[in-house]
Amino acid sequence: MTAPAYTPRSTTGTLPHGVPRTRHATESDREFLRTLFADTLSPFYNGDHIAHADRVLDAHLAAGRDKFGHFSLSQRTFVLCAGEGQDATRLGVLHLVVKRQGTVKISPLILVPEQRSRSGLGTALLGVAEDFAREAGARQLYCTVAAANTAALGFFLGHGFVLAGGAPGQYKPGVTEYMLYKDVPTVPTAPGREAAADGEGDAGENLRVRLFRPEDAQGLRDLILRTMPEAYRGVDGDWVDALVAGHNRRHAADVNNKFKIIYVAVDEAGTVRGVAAAGPKKGEPVKLMPLCADSPALLGGLLDQLPRLFAGLGRKLYSHLPPDPAITARMQSSGWSLEGLLPAAYHPDTCTVQWGLFLPSAQSRSGEAHD
Repeated sequence: MTAPAYTPRSTTGTLPHGVPRTRHATESDREFLRTLFADTLSPFYNGDHIAHADRVLDAHLAAGRDKFGHFSLSQRTFVLCAGEGQDATRLGVLHLVVKRQGTVKISPLILVPEQRSRSGLGTALLGVAEDFAREAGARQLYCTVAAANTAALGFFLGHGFVLAGGAPGQYKPGVTEYMLYKDVPTVPTAPGREAAADGEGDAGENLRVRLFRPEDAQGLRDLILRTMPEAYRGVDGDWVDALVAGHNRRHAADVNNKFKIIYVAVDEAGTVRGVAAAGPKKGEPVKLMPLCADSPALLGGLLDQLPRLFAGLGRKLYSHLPPDPAITARMQSSGWSLEGLLPAAYHPDTCTVQWGLFLPSAQSRSGEAHD
């Protein structure tokens, strides 16, 4: 990955001062950056924000080279202005860091206070970031946002960023820092339409998710034995038989008998392509095991149905899955939270991720209402 030679595009929209434009930062912007960084970042981050502003501008003015950053390949700073020329009123700043691992970090994106409620300016700057990341050949755009900065958090989540997790006290005691990311499409997407997360398109849209039937037994066995043994020791034909037996005990709804409720995702030909088996536990969590599908895209189609299918069965769902990047992206984009990383829990050579999702309440307790 090489540092990009990038010319910012003009933003759209009309202001009393003129048409907003994005340009490369210059030395004349130093005091503006210092003031904006210090005033905006101080409530959420400790540290010397004036020095931070100087460092990012110095890297930008040095042709993007950060002499202190080990993973930084290039850094660029853009200023949003109300019109052309160095004298145009400054409206905001965007600083981008190209990383050696093929990602681009937004660090930061800030509008001046009086423009933060103006529709379109933040979106315009984010569009510059996405164009820049795409031209840099990056696969992912990411940032971190303080949980207390609800406006910024809502902005990024509303523009397709996915919440990866939170780190309490990361940059300031008592303040949790959220980590967010967004995949960079290879071509620009139309407004309001996001590209498929892993290039597989809407593969899950033709699946029907329904309660397991006896005629699904062979397809269920084939799917489980095809997708699970590599990451879960002990998953074999006997394990599948015990799973089906637990499903057949579901009418008693006795947690102590470890009953299961199995839903399968079937395609138009009736082939079993995904499975989610719920096992209610004492204290009303619900473990999903197995939770698997033929591909991450198909898993995504199944995940979309689970809150409806298992509402009222317990307080929350949780599942144990391999730390696969595509699966992780699907779980996060569906609103699941990473709750733990378990070394050698199911296999001596791999870790297992525990994912959790809180459920809405509902009346069904046995799954029959949704067949």
